[in-house]
Amino acid sequence: MKSVNKGLIGLIAVSVIQLAFPLFFIVAKEQVIETGKEYLFSIQPVDPYNFFQGRYVSLNVRPVTYSGADLSNFKRNDIVYAEFEQDSTGVKVTRVSHQKTEHSLKLKLYSEPGKSLKLRLPFKRFFLEETKAQSIENLLAQNSKHENFVHVKILDGDFVMTDISSNGKSLITGKPVRIPFLNH
Repeated sequence: MKSVNKGLIGLIAVSVIQLAFPLFFIVAKEQVIETGKEYLFSIQPVDPYNFFQGRYVSLNVRPVTYSGADLSNFKRNDIVYAEFEQDSTGVKVTRVSHQKTEHSLKLKLYSEPGKSLKLRLPFKRFFLEETKAQSIENLLAQNSKHENFVHVKILDGDFVMTDISSNGKSLITGKPVRIPFLNH
């Protein structure tokens, strides 16, 4: 009888751990959505499909670089934290360091530092329902001359992509979005 109780307790403990693990990640992402600072990264359209993961919008995000005073502390493949500022083209990097701050994003350097640092952005795919992804890809292709952005919230090195917009309109909800640097 005692071994059955120990087995049952062990099973319950493993079940609680299995439920707690995904809940931890969900809560962490929700915290980024609620309290993270939003930035708009400029994108260009591509039409992809992944057999295992389904339809998604491939985010051909414009590369970001940083030119700072002293880049000697950095080397290729370093993990760094970048801070951003919104500008008329999307974002620009204002600071790069090895220390995480509240509104910094964890990135990887993908080239040897020279006069600037080239940063690899961690967001490449925006997964959606099968029917929505194809129509958004089509809209981005039609609006390739417009300002297309992926909306990204950043908090403590983590990020959540919340929307895709073109010319001041959400392509996911169809509602207008506020883009502070566009005059519409």
